[in-house]
Amino acid sequence: MQSGLPDSRCLEFYRERSKHGLHCAIVGNVVTPNGVGTNGVCSKISVDSAWRNLAEAINEQGALAGIQLSSTWPGYQGIRKFVPKSPDDEIAAYKKLGQSLTEKEVIDAFDSLRRGTELAINAGFRHVQLHAAHGYLFNMLIDRRFSFHADYCLKAIEAWATDLRSIKVETSLRFSMQTGHTGLDNAYGTQFTDEIGLLPVDYLDASVGFYNINKRLIYPSTSEILARRVEATLAMAQQNPTANLILSGMSSRAWDSQLPSNVHIGICRDLIANPDFLRDRTNGCKCCMKCHYFSRGESYLTCGRWQS
Repeated sequence: MQSGLPDSRCLEFYRERSKHGLHCAIVGNVVTPNGVGTNGVCSKISVDSAWRNLAEAINEQGALAGIQLSSTWPGYQGIRKFVPKSPDDEIAAYKKLGQSLTEKEVIDAFDSLRRGTELAINAGFRHVQLHAAHGYLFNMLIDRRFSFHADYCLKAIEAWATDLRSIKVETSLRFSMQTGHTGLDNAYGTQFTDEIGLLPVDYLDASVGFYNINKRLIYPSTSEILARRVEATLAMAQQNPTANLILSGMSSRAWDSQLPSNVHIGICRDLIANPDFLRDRTNGCKCCMKCHYFSRGESYLTCGRWQS
C-alpha cells in the first residue's frame, strides 16, 4: 500500500488469488473514510481510481470483488505480542472505551460506513464486509458488554444490509464468537452470538478473539485451537439454520468434513502462501508465522514460502 491506496504489488497479489473458482476475494481491513486504521499502513477507501483498478483485477479472474471496511479509534494501539501480560486490564480498557462513546460518535461511525460502502460500490466491488470483530470499533458498538448503543447499531447494520441486498450487493459481517477472556465469555454464554445470528447479512464470517487479548485465537495454528474454532462455528450454524456462516481460521483443514449446508469455507493463509491452493490443497500455509507483519515489526505482508 502507498499513501493509503492499493499499489501495484497489492493489485497483483489479489489478481493471482482470485481465480480457480473462488467465489469472492475480499480486500481486508480497509479503513472507512473518517475512520482510524489498526496500524499506520492500512489503506483507506476513497474515490481514487486505484480502487477501481483493484476491483477490476479481481473480477477479471472470475471472483466477486469484495472489500472489508473497518475502523478503530484515535489512540488505538494493537499489541505486538500474541498474548498480553494482563488480559483483565485489556478487557477493562475495552469496556471503558466502549461505554465512553457518545451518540454522535456512533452515528458518525455508521455514516462513515455508509459513505465507504458507496465509494466501494462505485469502484466496482460487489461484496462489502463490515469488520466487527477482534475488539475493533464496530465490535465495541454491537456488543452489549461494551456498548450502551448496541440496539441502535444492530438496527443500523440491519438497514445497511437490507439496502445493499436491494441493489444486489452481497454483505457479510466479520465478528468474534468469543473475546478470548474466559470469565467474560462464560458469564454471557451465547447472548451475543444469538443477536448476531438474526442479522440479515448474506454471510456471517465467524472468528474468535480480541486482538489485544489473545491473537492466537484469531490466527489458530494448533490442532486444539482449530478444533475449538470449528466446533464453535458448527454450533452457531446449528443454532441459526437460516444464517450462512463462513468457517475461517485455517478452515481448509475441515474442508473434507461433512459440513452443514449453511457453513461455507473461508480461505486466507493458505491462499496467501500459495495463489494456486484451490488447485493443490496439499500445498498451503506451513504456519511459519511470517505473515503476521505487524507483530514482526514489518510494514507489509510477507510469507516464508515466497521467494525474496
